[in-house]
Amino acid sequence: MSLNYDAEFSRGGLVKTIRIREHNKGTSYETVEFTIKSKLTDDNGKVIIDNGHTSFFSPDEFKEFFGPIFSEMKERLNHANSVQG
Repeated sequence: MSLNYDAEFSRGGLVKTIRIREHNKGTSYETVEFTIKSKLTDDNGKVIIDNGHTSFFSPDEFKEFFGPIFSEMKERLNHANSVQG
């Protein structure tokens, strides 16, 4: 199973997109692509900001960089659910 994740959220004309893709799984060229984009439009649809950034990681680099972030987020979300629930 390959990592294939897209998420989009928006607020007040700003749309943030996160994309994670795994490429060449099982080969010596295996990479994980991480992209984050921002697009801001005004009430008339005029684009004010439209930018993004893509980084490529080896699977180990991706795990080392994002693993602690994801673990912390999961812990906070689980705790928030247990307090509210």
